[in-house]
Amino acid sequence: MNTDQRRDDVIIIGAGMAGLTCGHRLAGAGRGVRVLEAERAVGGRTRTEWHEGRPVDLGFQALFSRYPETRRLIRELGIPARDLREFSGGAAFFDGSGWNRLGAAPTSLARFGALSAADRVRLARLGAEVLMRPAEDQLAGPAAGMTTEQHLRELGFGDPAIEGFFRPFWGVVFLDRTLSADAGYFRFLMATLARGPAVLPTDGLGMIAEWAAAGIRQRGGHVDLGVRVSEILRDDAGAVSGVRTADGRTLHARTVVLAAEAPSARTLLEPLDPESARRVPGERATVVTAAFALARPLYRGRVILVNAERDTGDGPRVDLMCQTTNVTRPGAVGGPHILLATTVTTPGGASAPGLGEAVARTVARWSPGYAWAEHARPIGETAHEFAQYRPLPGVRDDLPGTRTRVPGLLVAGDLTRHPSIEGAVRSGAAAADAALGGPA
Repeated sequence: MNTDQRRDDVIIIGAGMAGLTCGHRLAGAGRGVRVLEAERAVGGRTRTEWHEGRPVDLGFQALFSRYPETRRLIRELGIPARDLREFSGGAAFFDGSGWNRLGAAPTSLARFGALSAADRVRLARLGAEVLMRPAEDQLAGPAAGMTTEQHLRELGFGDPAIEGFFRPFWGVVFLDRTLSADAGYFRFLMATLARGPAVLPTDGLGMIAEWAAAGIRQRGGHVDLGVRVSEILRDDAGAVSGVRTADGRTLHARTVVLAAEAPSARTLLEPLDPESARRVPGERATVVTAAFALARPLYRGRVILVNAERDTGDGPRVDLMCQTTNVTRPGAVGGPHILLATTVTTPGGASAPGLGEAVARTVARWSPGYAWAEHARPIGETAHEFAQYRPLPGVRDDLPGTRTRVPGLLVAGDLTRHPSIEGAVRSGAAAADAALGGPA
């Protein structure tokens, strides 16, 4: 067995947004930090790769500009405000016969044709209501005990609004078209979105993770890639002593922060703290994203395209398209133009055979004059089997806490909060506070 005699203050398992937030805070506080990541790049579900000088996100996730803890992290990293590009055009919904545009400005609601006048009033009332209290307060409100669809129907929305607006849009945000997410989480996201638009960093969502990793290294910490942890170790007194890696090394630390995705976190926790392991959420949301390089742009403007058509059952359903280079490279001359197409596969798993052909058929309906076969080249597909946990009613009431029963072992990740980038970042900040001796 290879034992590394160095001893870090903190070892963090996982270089997703939770682990990197934790590591950046601890390194900034002068702690010796080592982040271990099984993959060959940081970012987890917010990872970005590059294609001919253009950022390509491996999965399309929503980054709401008013996530409070994420905004704080972005300021700490020094990412300039100009590098957070707004989806200023909002979202465009195709209902099978035409397009309805919901702009980023609140006034655009009055012109949104996918909702009746009465439903537009209901939606405006809901927006005003969630703005009256901090967004985090919505998570624990009385609505948290019902599904989002139940809550919407209780508010008076009927099938036309739910099928024409809420299911197409929020089904992609939740990665679950059943709208089974608890309504407290829905109201939290509504409150956040009502305060400011969604944004995309100029170098893709992975830009935040890359800057965080660079900040850790610049402060003397380490981010080791391609290192899988097989076991968390304890000393004779039962406290954490370090980790064992899959290649047989033993690394020592006073504190270990487990910031892996839920399945891996449960496996590593089980031998040490079965109760915390039991509380790791197991219901998964799944999604597949296909990326394409376009020689000619499919559309103009900083807008996402949402599928509000009835499901035809003809292969995978393309739920969302976004030409991300419209946002990240709006002034660029020439291609490639990067298009991401997402299909939500919850429930049932992340397999989506035939997605490329489904995208071609969808483009033919949405933009009949576009020569897809001539202009589009596939870059690749990314399937997230466990993209996030499903926040069904009651699930968030029984999540594991930051601290465990093992001295020195902390847990981070959206599995301790709520399944969003903000949930991951907030959990990482809480783990850093706990490692520094503050409240979790």
